Amino acid sequence: MPRWKTRTLLCCGSLAACGGRAPTSFVVTTDSARAVVSDRMLSFAVDTSQVVGSTFWSADGDSAPMSPVARYDFTRPVLGALVDELSPAYLRIGGTDADRTYYDLSASPVTTPPAGYKWVLDHTIWDAAADFARTHDLELLFALNAGAGPRDAKGAWTSDNARALLSYAAGRQDPVETWELGNEINAYPFVFKITVTPEQYAADVGVARTLVDAVTPGAHLAGPADAYFPLAGELGSELPAIVQLAGAELDVVTWHYYPQQSTRCPAQLTPATPGYLLASAPLAEVETWAKQVLTARTTNAPKADVWLGETGNAQCGGAPGISNTFESSLWWLDQLGRLAALGVSVQVRQTLSGSDYGLIDDATLTPRPDYWASVLWKRLMGTTVLAVAPASSTAPKATSVYAHCAKGVTGGVAVVYVNYGDEPLDIDVGLPGSHDEYVATPGTSDLVTSSDVKFNGELPGVDASGHVTLARPRSRKGAVSLPARSYAFATFAHAGAAACH
Repeated sequence: MPRWKTRTLLCCGSLAACGGRAPTSFVVTTDSARAVVSDRMLSFAVDTSQVVGSTFWSADGDSAPMSPVARYDFTRPVLGALVDELSPAYLRIGGTDADRTYYDLSASPVTTPPAGYKWVLDHTIWDAAADFARTHDLELLFALNAGAGPRDAKGAWTSDNARALLSYAAGRQDPVETWELGNEINAYPFVFKITVTPEQYAADVGVARTLVDAVTPGAHLAGPADAYFPLAGELGSELPAIVQLAGAELDVVTWHYYPQQSTRCPAQLTPATPGYLLASAPLAEVETWAKQVLTARTTNAPKADVWLGETGNAQCGGAPGISNTFESSLWWLDQLGRLAALGVSVQVRQTLSGSDYGLIDDATLTPRPDYWASVLWKRLMGTTVLAVAPASSTAPKATSVYAHCAKGVTGGVAVVYVNYGDEPLDIDVGLPGSHDEYVATPGTSDLVTSSDVKFNGELPGVDASGHVTLARPRSRKGAVSLPARSYAFATFAHAGAAACH
């Protein structure tokens, strides 16, 4: 290659970025914030079924959707090291089995739960989860059982069993930031064959509020964790009514959303399909449901936060060959940026490890592509969200650009770019100075179904102790070049953003 071409590539990263195609321009508003999110915005869950050792989404999803699982092992040193890269965060313990679990924190816990319950959470299980959270700068978001077991003959929630757990946690000074009353209240008619009306749930929230304030003062109360589905939205449309009736007692309004369903699901409104989430309309649908929740909050509970309390690439354990591949990272980063820009303060990924949608393979503790995308988000993206808009109406539709104040860099701006189209793009956000960039591409193949990822052409690594290594960022000026179906992070340390001081 002629020497001038070598110099050109070193300066611009690719011949295309230096004039082979015109860059697409976006404008970042740097003098004011669009939204502010939690420093634990990117959080994750371990399902209650995993914690108590019941049944969870099977590896053989076609023939047996669920299979028994051992109690979750929080003591694995490599797991702890990998989690350190994702902290601070919330660790949610919830899911369907949250509403089937009995709490016995005594020295000699029962092995068979009372009628109306299916599983037992004892002190050894609780201690392991709480100690893990304390060690790794995690705050617990714990879903209390609001199912049939703790309800009286008239259907009202009784707090006696929950009080035992809260008292035990308070005695240990465990890091429970938020207690959540139930999991997917609007799905109870399908899962438990009971209906909890908005009026009843509002009364239950009042009981829970009194309990939390008395036993764990300072802790927050969340609900109703209602499920929203692609195309259909919320089952039963109960959340607005609940927030209207109980909003004054809630610190956090929670909801759940998955953009597609795996074959393990008994019903599939949007079957998980390769490439489905590489299109504008499916990616944007989450905004429709988020705005409904935000409107309900703003109208009836303006002091409450809004958290997406459970989400993943595909419901019911994720879809093998999709949810555990590079393709999922394009969806994940788009949703993180999209909802942060709306002011959704926290997004809880289902799961940390377990089944196909886990950030980490639970059996081998091998990080999946979404884990690495999450690590870079955690390292680079701050809590102040900046507005971003295309400079022209002709900008390619198959791209998303999101900007936050850079983490730990006064006046700096961090930008995440997602190119989910099948053509390469050069994107210029018009910020001054050079930038440090990571360009992410599929790892061991050129396919978005790769189970690996490369940053600036290099695979990240994990040593035997769980310590992770990433390629150094590249220093560049001007546009960021993204291959087809790729993403990138760039930090503009000298942006001089007034909103980032």
